[in-house]
Amino acid sequence: MTTTEKTLAELMQELSPTLHQQVRDFVEFLIEKERREHAQQTETNDWPEVWFERTAGSISDPTFVRPPQGEPEVRLPLE
Repeated sequence: MTTTEKTLAELMQELSPTLHQQVRDFVEFLIEKERREHAQQTETNDWPEVWFERTAGSISDPTFVRPPQGEPEVRLPLE
């Protein structure tokens, strides 16, 4: 069996405890990096790929309408 055929768990068993910790640290780094990239994408309002294509026209019920919103309250003008 070559290293490409072994599972990650099998390969981990071959490592020393010191290298186990290094692998764990690297995996935690990758997870945190992915979380930050996702948060940054959310903060910049980047839409996921094909989001609009999947949601446009998703309400196919012809009776679905926006109800009347009423009139806004009258406020004093700013000085």
